[in-house]
Amino acid sequence: MKYSRLLNMLQSLIGYKPKQTDLCEILEIKKAAMSARAVRDSEFTEDEIALIEAHYGIDLASDCVELEYIQINPSCGKGTVVLDDADVTPVKIGKEIIRDIWKIPHPQDLKLFKASGDSMENIIEDGNILLVDISRKDFNNGGIFVLTINNEWYVKRLRLRVTGELDIISDNAKYPMETLKPDSDVEISIVGRVIKNLSRGL
Repeated sequence: MKYSRLLNMLQSLIGYKPKQTDLCEILEIKKAAMSARAVRDSEFTEDEIALIEAHYGIDLASDCVELEYIQINPSCGKGTVVLDDADVTPVKIGKEIIRDIWKIPHPQDLKLFKASGDSMENIIEDGNILLVDISRKDFNNGGIFVLTINNEWYVKRLRLRVTGELDIISDNAKYPMETLKPDSDVEISIVGRVIKNLSRGL
């Protein structure tokens, strides 16, 4: 694989192009040699590709990206209490879908969760698999998020008022909206933004 192609693939898989110094450290070669490779657009050997793949936890030969399915089942209703570390199962999804259909530049920030409960119907139903971008935690403009409230896991729509109050909204009308004041003694942590309900298709 040539130098330029390697960098383009790494950009697609990990979200950025490594610097020459990064590759030098991984392959244990001098910077002058790496600079010469860049100028000539030289080929990397299979052993070198294997070292780079192992360092970044990727498979450059595969047409898929391996995402973590985190088996916590955040609740759309009363919250999910997690007492132990959650099991994580790898799930492979095609790079072309991630890049060309979903328009997601950084697949390493994607995680999968299974929703539990009915309070987000009809947008999210019990058992739906959600694609969550853990790099997107800004809820100033609203959206649906996986979050923890006092260490209980939820899937909820969030809306921040100009007064600083936070509305926690269930899309199912039979569940009332909750509003937290800025000085509320509640610990909230945003896990990430729900960007796709995979149970409703790609």
